[in-house]
Amino acid sequence: MTVKSPALRFPSRAKNLRAHWAPILFSPRPDSPERIVVGVVAVSATGHHLAEANAWRRLHCLFEADAETAQLAIQVAFERMRETLAKVGVEGLTQFRPPFTGISLGEARIGEARSERELAEAWLANTSSLFDADLAARAAASASQDADESVKPVKGDRLPILVREYVEHRRPGLAQAFSPEFQAVGRKVRTPAQKVRIAFSGSVLVANFATLPARPSKVKIEHVKSLIWDLEQGRARDHYGAQRRFEMIVQHQSRDDPQITARQYETVLEVLDELGEQARLRDLAMRPYTAVPQIGDHLIEFERRAA
Repeated sequence: MTVKSPALRFPSRAKNLRAHWAPILFSPRPDSPERIVVGVVAVSATGHHLAEANAWRRLHCLFEADAETAQLAIQVAFERMRETLAKVGVEGLTQFRPPFTGISLGEARIGEARSERELAEAWLANTSSLFDADLAARAAASASQDADESVKPVKGDRLPILVREYVEHRRPGLAQAFSPEFQAVGRKVRTPAQKVRIAFSGSVLVANFATLPARPSKVKIEHVKSLIWDLEQGRARDHYGAQRRFEMIVQHQSRDDPQITARQYETVLEVLDELGEQARLRDLAMRPYTAVPQIGDHLIEFERRAA
């Protein structure tokens, strides 16, 4: 019997490549058979791609406060999977060892598409309840427009400085990886308006930082999008772009923060999903965190593994 899916579009087989693909599964309860597809990985003899879920707000609807911890664990698992595939290629589908219980790799299958990315994203769209096709379409339409270079930096966001101070206390040498704009003591160093803004440039990780308030304004959202664009431009100019990972790191209030309402929190989650999709379309990562120590530890751990 042949099962057809209207959401899958298969081009001419003559132009297709064959690749293995497998879902990345999240088990929210150890004693339950429930499994949620949070990503799909596709790997061939020449490359690989990991497609991530883009509707994390749905995870929050299901598990509320526990969703923040779950999402962090899932993101760590994604990084472990990428590292494994980079080292051993298709063998990573059998050699992958999840960093946490509750994360597993589903059955590997063979598929055809024009690229590993197309194959992974097609099966993610067809197997994951955490994938929002409408969000992906809106982001794609937005990404096709030229970046608005007139967007001005949002003043008063101290997140990069706070992260630098945290890192400096725990690994002083790594503080030098932050932009001079956040190194100055007692004086302000301005970034030229036309210069690509990069807040952190480590040996394996490049990142920008932004705070998302309880009531994110259009100006703030556009500012974060412009930082994502800066990361894309920075990667294009970076001689080590193929080896380094580029991330947009966003801090937001947690669900149990008394200064944010339930409705405001839902709005923040929707904005985070939108920003995440903008980053994904540019092959960048968008990482949401709720505290400076989480961000600082992420930078330190990422750089430690490369040492």
